[in-house]
Amino acid sequence: MLRNTLPAIDHDIMRVAALLTALALTGSARAYFSEGWKPGQPVPTLEATPVGNAVPPTPTAAPTPAAKWSWKEFSSKHLDLGRLVTEGPVATALSGLGINAAEQLAQARARAAERGWDEDVPLLTDENYELLVKNETFATPEEAEKRIWFVVVTIGKQDTMSKFVDEAFDTAYRQAIEAGDAPHVKWARIDYLTVTEITTEWMVWKPPTLVVIRKNGNELRFYQPAQIRLKPEMLHQFAATDGWRETEPWTGPWAPGGSRQPYLHQYAVISRKIYSTVTMFPRWVILLVTGGLGSLIISAFHTVDKNKAAKKPVQKKPLTPAEIARKNIAARHNQNQPAATSSAATPNTTEVKKRQGKT
Repeated sequence: MLRNTLPAIDHDIMRVAALLTALALTGSARAYFSEGWKPGQPVPTLEATPVGNAVPPTPTAAPTPAAKWSWKEFSSKHLDLGRLVTEGPVATALSGLGINAAEQLAQARARAAERGWDEDVPLLTDENYELLVKNETFATPEEAEKRIWFVVVTIGKQDTMSKFVDEAFDTAYRQAIEAGDAPHVKWARIDYLTVTEITTEWMVWKPPTLVVIRKNGNELRFYQPAQIRLKPEMLHQFAATDGWRETEPWTGPWAPGGSRQPYLHQYAVISRKIYSTVTMFPRWVILLVTGGLGSLIISAFHTVDKNKAAKKPVQKKPLTPAEIARKNIAARHNQNQPAATSSAATPNTTEVKKRQGKT
């Protein structure tokens, strides 16, 4: 009987041992598992704890972005375009076409460096026009109604008329600043040689031109030098006292708000992109190329004129009445001379017959 009870006791002992082992494992597991987040408790945050003698990693600096490649910078450092067109085969080819590359280069660089503008007058460009004029904001409707931009479109002092208008405009600007009587007027300048989209959209093809801008660029008035008095004090009063109201704004299908204005705007944008591509080269290179092409075209026209002059028949000098009379007499004499000669050379047939009868 004792033998029959021993297996049961062993089985119970094993069950108790298994239970104790499970309880021990459960207690040890509680050290590794939390009870979880409960409503009302703050959101737990994890903190990195160093293990042993481990040193926490130091933050590394962000990688420096690669510099953007620029053709202007590359050409200025590695390409001497001035030497390229004044020496070697290119200069020889240009010389064969009658183009003095060195002289054209010097003139182009001089024109590109000269402007002679007052730096206090801000410049309107294709990049900032929309921000400064189109999207200009106002505190009150009255301020928006009074705001005008008085702008001169010019090419600098290399042009005589542009230089004259620039000097009058800059002096009028300084007078307005000193007087303080035109706070509603903003003065600006547009470089016709570098601004493409604005001047194309305005259809301004002949600088210098004065422009009055209102209503965020939706109302424009244009004035050529012959249409306005170019004395500084008169320009100052023209802007300060709203003298522009005496003229009507630009209207028509191409004007702002016109039916064809969107097409003109697209053409202006395309022109700007083309210009941006061309201006990757230095300005003096562009002036050199245009000057060389101009010289080439002029020489070609002169060559055509010389060929026409060589092929043109020489006109004879008209004869005087005396010369005409002598010519007529000579012609009559020439007409009578062959008849007399033939009569003397040909014998008379009757005389020949008489001679034959006698014999």
